[in-house]
Amino acid sequence: MGFFSVARAFGSLHPLSDEELAEDHEALRLRYVSGEDQYDELHRYNDEMVRRANEAYNREHPGPPESRNREHGWYLPNDD
Repeated sequence: MGFFSVARAFGSLHPLSDEELAEDHEALRLRYVSGEDQYDELHRYNDEMVRRANEAYNREHPGPPESRNREHGWYLPNDD
């Protein structure tokens, strides 16, 4: 809880729950804002959070998106 451990700093973030990841990210973000050089570590946490969000979205929305009907504009095809 709170500040991330050395094992997390050099290891994988996959085993963390979403709540633990969010708590550690916030603690790291506050340290970064206060002036500590945590840029790379903060982006590692951001990348993990984005990866999880993308996986959740893909689970909720399987398959390709529906195509849109384009009715106006000379550059848009009308054969939809």
